Amino acid sequence: MKNIPNTLSLIRMALSVILLFINNRFIFLTIYLICGLSDVLDGYIARRYRLETNLGAKLDSLADFIFFITSLTCMIGSYGLRIPAAIITGGIIVVGIRLLNFCITTKKFSQFGILHTVGNKLSGITIFLLCPWAIVSGDMPISIIIIPFLSALEETLILLKMDDYNPNISSLFRLIG
Repeated sequence: MKNIPNTLSLIRMALSVILLFINNRFIFLTIYLICGLSDVLDGYIARRYRLETNLGAKLDSLADFIFFITSLTCMIGSYGLRIPAAIITGGIIVVGIRLLNFCITTKKFSQFGILHTVGNKLSGITIFLLCPWAIVSGDMPISIIIIPFLSALEETLILLKMDDYNPNISSLFRLIG
Protein backbone atom coordinates (compact mmCIF):
# COMPACT_ATOMS: atom_id res chain seq x y z
CA MET A 1 0.00 0.00 0.00
CA LYS A 2 2.75 2.47 0.90
CA ASN A 3 4.25 2.32 -2.62
CA ILE A 4 1.01 2.94 -4.53
CA PRO A 5 1.49 6.74 -4.91
CA ASN A 6 5.08 6.32 -6.15
CA THR A 7 4.00 3.50 -8.49
CA LEU A 8 1.31 5.77 -9.95
CA SER A 9 3.93 8.49 -10.54
CA LEU A 10 6.21 5.97 -12.29
CA ILE A 11 3.30 4.76 -14.42
CA ARG A 12 2.57 8.39 -15.38
CA MET A 13 6.19 8.81 -16.46
CA ALA A 14 6.03 5.67 -18.63
CA LEU A 15 2.67 6.58 -20.16
CA SER A 16 3.93 10.11 -20.83
CA VAL A 17 6.81 8.72 -22.88
CA ILE A 18 4.40 6.39 -24.72
CA LEU A 19 2.43 9.49 -25.78
CA LEU A 20 5.37 10.38 -28.03
CA PHE A 21 4.64 7.30 -30.16
CA ILE A 22 0.86 7.66 -30.49
CA ASN A 23 -0.55 9.11 -33.72
CA ASN A 24 -4.22 8.50 -33.02
CA ARG A 25 -6.07 11.38 -31.32
CA PHE A 26 -8.49 9.11 -29.44
CA ILE A 27 -5.71 6.90 -28.04
CA PHE A 28 -3.61 9.98 -27.27
CA LEU A 29 -6.46 11.66 -25.36
CA THR A 30 -7.25 8.40 -23.52
CA ILE A 31 -3.67 7.98 -22.30
CA TYR A 32 -3.54 11.72 -21.59
CA LEU A 33 -6.64 11.39 -19.39
CA ILE A 34 -5.18 8.36 -17.58
CA CYS A 35 -2.00 10.37 -16.88
CA GLY A 36 -4.05 13.22 -15.45
CA LEU A 37 -6.13 10.92 -13.30
CA SER A 38 -3.01 9.18 -12.01
CA ASP A 39 -1.67 12.58 -10.92
CA VAL A 40 -4.82 13.32 -8.92
CA LEU A 41 -4.97 9.80 -7.53
CA ASP A 42 -1.35 9.56 -6.37
CA GLY A 43 -1.62 12.81 -4.42
CA TYR A 44 -4.98 11.88 -2.94
CA ILE A 45 -3.78 8.45 -1.80
CA ALA A 46 -0.54 9.86 -0.37
CA ARG A 47 -2.36 12.51 1.67
CA ARG A 48 -5.38 10.39 2.64
CA TYR A 49 -3.31 7.49 3.96
CA ARG A 50 -0.39 9.60 5.19
CA LEU A 51 2.02 8.06 2.70
CA GLU A 52 3.72 11.35 1.77
CA THR A 53 7.48 11.11 1.40
CA ASN A 54 10.23 13.34 0.02
CA LEU A 55 10.87 10.75 -2.69
CA GLY A 56 7.17 10.70 -3.54
CA ALA A 57 7.01 14.48 -3.84
CA LYS A 58 10.05 14.45 -6.15
CA LEU A 59 8.69 11.58 -8.26
CA ASP A 60 5.35 13.39 -8.58
CA SER A 61 7.05 16.62 -9.67
CA LEU A 62 9.27 14.76 -12.15
CA ALA A 63 6.30 12.83 -13.54
CA ASP A 64 4.36 16.10 -13.95
CA PHE A 65 7.30 17.68 -15.76
CA ILE A 66 7.75 14.71 -18.12
CA PHE A 67 4.00 14.60 -18.78
CA PHE A 68 3.90 18.32 -19.58
CA ILE A 69 6.92 18.25 -21.92
CA THR A 70 5.86 15.12 -23.81
CA SER A 71 2.25 16.32 -24.12
CA LEU A 72 3.34 19.68 -25.49
CA THR A 73 5.81 18.01 -27.86
CA CYS A 74 3.07 15.74 -29.18
CA MET A 75 0.55 18.52 -29.57
CA ILE A 76 2.95 20.62 -31.60
CA GLY A 77 4.66 17.83 -33.54
CA SER A 78 1.95 15.24 -34.14
CA TYR A 79 -1.17 17.36 -34.17
CA GLY A 80 0.16 20.59 -35.72
CA LEU A 81 -1.21 22.75 -32.95
CA ARG A 82 -0.96 26.46 -33.74
CA ILE A 83 0.46 28.30 -30.78
CA PRO A 84 0.29 32.10 -30.82
CA ALA A 85 3.57 34.00 -30.39
CA ALA A 86 2.33 35.45 -27.08
CA ILE A 87 1.95 31.94 -25.65
CA ILE A 88 5.36 30.89 -26.93
CA THR A 89 6.93 34.00 -25.39
CA GLY A 90 5.01 33.50 -22.16
CA GLY A 91 5.97 29.84 -22.11
CA ILE A 92 9.65 30.68 -22.50
CA ILE A 93 9.35 33.17 -19.64
CA VAL A 94 7.58 30.59 -17.44
CA VAL A 95 10.24 27.96 -18.23
CA GLY A 96 12.92 30.53 -17.39
CA ILE A 97 11.27 31.30 -14.05
CA ARG A 98 10.87 27.59 -13.33
CA LEU A 99 14.55 26.99 -14.09
CA LEU A 100 15.40 29.87 -11.75
CA ASN A 101 13.23 28.20 -9.10
CA PHE A 102 15.13 24.93 -9.56
CA CYS A 103 18.39 26.83 -9.12
CA ILE A 104 17.11 28.58 -5.99
CA THR A 105 15.88 25.30 -4.52
CA THR A 106 19.17 23.55 -5.30
CA LYS A 107 21.36 26.38 -4.02
CA LYS A 108 19.34 27.37 -0.95
CA PHE A 109 18.03 23.97 0.17
CA SER A 110 20.50 21.55 -1.48
CA GLN A 111 17.77 19.55 -3.17
CA PHE A 112 15.56 19.31 -6.24
CA GLY A 113 11.85 20.01 -6.00
CA ILE A 114 8.76 21.87 -7.05
CA LEU A 115 6.38 23.34 -4.50
CA HIS A 116 2.87 21.92 -4.36
CA THR A 117 1.15 25.29 -4.09
CA VAL A 118 -2.48 25.93 -4.95
CA GLY A 119 -1.21 28.07 -7.85
CA ASN A 120 0.88 25.21 -9.22
CA LYS A 121 -2.09 22.87 -8.92
CA LEU A 122 -4.32 25.39 -10.72
CA SER A 123 -1.63 25.66 -13.41
CA GLY A 124 -1.68 21.93 -13.88
CA ILE A 125 -5.47 21.81 -14.05
CA THR A 126 -5.58 24.72 -16.51
CA ILE A 127 -3.00 23.17 -18.80
CA PHE A 128 -4.52 19.71 -18.43
CA LEU A 129 -8.00 20.89 -19.43
CA LEU A 130 -7.03 23.32 -22.18
CA CYS A 131 -4.64 20.97 -24.01
CA PRO A 132 -7.33 18.49 -25.14
CA TRP A 133 -9.44 21.48 -26.16
CA ALA A 134 -6.51 22.68 -28.24
CA ILE A 135 -6.11 19.28 -29.93
CA VAL A 136 -9.78 19.16 -30.84
CA SER A 137 -10.10 22.82 -31.93
CA GLY A 138 -6.61 23.25 -33.38
CA ASP A 139 -5.93 26.44 -31.43
CA MET A 140 -4.35 27.14 -28.07
CA PRO A 141 -6.11 29.86 -26.03
CA ILE A 142 -3.89 32.58 -24.58
CA SER A 143 -5.41 31.99 -21.15
CA ILE A 144 -3.33 28.80 -20.90
CA ILE A 145 -0.24 30.79 -19.88
CA ILE A 146 -1.65 33.27 -17.32
CA ILE A 147 -2.01 31.00 -14.27
CA PRO A 148 1.31 29.17 -14.89
CA PHE A 149 3.07 32.55 -15.12
CA LEU A 150 1.54 33.81 -11.85
CA SER A 151 2.19 30.53 -10.02
CA ALA A 152 5.83 30.46 -11.18
CA LEU A 153 6.31 33.97 -9.80
CA GLU A 154 4.59 33.00 -6.55
CA GLU A 155 6.89 30.00 -6.22
CA THR A 156 9.94 32.25 -6.68
CA LEU A 157 8.75 34.57 -3.92
CA ILE A 158 8.03 31.64 -1.59
CA LEU A 159 11.45 30.09 -2.21
CA LEU A 160 13.19 33.40 -1.56
CA LYS A 161 11.21 33.97 1.65
CA MET A 162 11.15 30.49 3.21
CA ASP A 163 13.86 29.40 5.63
CA ASP A 164 13.20 25.65 5.58
CA TYR A 165 12.15 23.74 2.48
CA ASN A 166 8.52 22.64 2.62
CA PRO A 167 7.27 21.32 -0.75
CA ASN A 168 3.68 21.21 0.54
CA ILE A 169 3.26 24.91 1.31
CA SER A 170 -0.07 25.95 -0.18
CA SER A 171 0.60 29.60 -1.02
CA LEU A 172 2.65 32.70 -0.36
CA PHE A 173 -0.07 33.84 2.04
CA ARG A 174 0.51 30.78 4.25
CA LEU A 175 4.18 31.71 4.47
CA ILE A 176 3.67 35.35 5.39
CA GLY A 177 0.44 34.85 7.37
